[in-house]
Amino acid sequence: MNSRQFPGLGLVLVAALAPAHATAQQRAVSLAEAIALAQKHDPNVVQAAGDVRSAGAETRARYGSFLPSVSAGAGGGKSRSEFQRIDPRTGQLVAANNTTTSVNLQLNAGIDLFTGFRRGAELSAARAEGDRTQAALDARKWQTAFNTSREFFSALQNGELVKVRRDGIRRAEEQLAIAVARLRTRGATVSDSLQAVVEVSQARLRLLTEESQLAQAEANLARAIGVSGRVSAIDDSSIAIRTIAIDTAAVMIEARERSPAVIQAEASVRSAKASLNAAKAVYWPQVQLNGSTSYGSNDQDPLTKYKLFNNRNLGLNVSIPLFNGFQREQQVVNRSVALDVARAWSTDAAHHVEAQLIGALASLRTAQERVDVARSNLDAARANARVQLERYRLGTIEIERLVQAQDRLSQAEEGAITARFDYLRSKAQIEALIGRTL
Repeated sequence: MNSRQFPGLGLVLVAALAPAHATAQQRAVSLAEAIALAQKHDPNVVQAAGDVRSAGAETRARYGSFLPSVSAGAGGGKSRSEFQRIDPRTGQLVAANNTTTSVNLQLNAGIDLFTGFRRGAELSAARAEGDRTQAALDARKWQTAFNTSREFFSALQNGELVKVRRDGIRRAEEQLAIAVARLRTRGATVSDSLQAVVEVSQARLRLLTEESQLAQAEANLARAIGVSGRVSAIDDSSIAIRTIAIDTAAVMIEARERSPAVIQAEASVRSAKASLNAAKAVYWPQVQLNGSTSYGSNDQDPLTKYKLFNNRNLGLNVSIPLFNGFQREQQVVNRSVALDVARAWSTDAAHHVEAQLIGALASLRTAQERVDVARSNLDAARANARVQLERYRLGTIEIERLVQAQDRLSQAEEGAITARFDYLRSKAQIEALIGRTL
């Protein structure tokens, strides 16, 4: 029995052995480049950076409230009088039907001498808000780094799985070539050749599926770094698997003290406390000193036109709020409630970070053990596949045994890749939680 007795078999073999299409060149980035680009283009990071700038301007304005306010003005005009009158500034008689041109200059200044400690409380609140926005920016950058790392790892993982699928096709084609050679020498049946053709077709279908997932992963990575199209991930030494000795207790303490999320929540508490103190300032008297000086003149002076006359004012204002319909009390209660809520969120933020960190550390330890097991399993699967391929070449086993060995090899390769990137994702999550690299 040979392939000439089955004319359709030759067409099947040609289709099975047809080469795959080549992919076009595209942009590639490393993990560090991807994170830097993502932090530059992420709208959330841009918003957080804008909040930091706004908080800085608010703090500067709170400092400015301790300084006097100064304003200046100038004016001029013309007036016509139909009757005689006395100029109140010069004391001279102004003739009837006379046009007068006047000018004036004015300088005003005022300063709060006592505000019931409101300015100090508002300054403390502004500083705390600055700390909160800076912590929020740091947290947003680390979250963006984590999200970008996941997209990067997905693209890189799918790229490696595509290589695994191509290796699977190569092994299936090698298996098909051996089956055809044995068929020609009557060492195998047509069923073996058809089974090998099926394996090649299935391997190619798996490759098509993996290439589709790779396209989506690379498109997601491109969006994360703010570019169009697809971007491939570069595998370098920075994402190699390294054994990390982590002191769990020390990391937990560090997370409670240095985590950007915890720092942000604690700053919110300080801001709410200062805002409450500012609200209580309305119970105190307010003292303000105001002064002004002005110069004015007109063209009616018979000796010297536009002779300037000076007018000065200085006043001390004291206001004591006695009753305003319980609005002060309402404001104090609202600020007190905001403080209680901020404290609750601060406590919850610490617990949330702790819970996430416990899970991430457990995942990291599990993934590290899985990496070691997967490597050993992969070495054994490769050796077994080579042995079974040679045994099938010699005709000592059926093709099913070879198919099983090659399937286990593909599973072992996939398992090793999955374990590696699960480890990297867990590591990236821990770094995002504690706000530093491991």
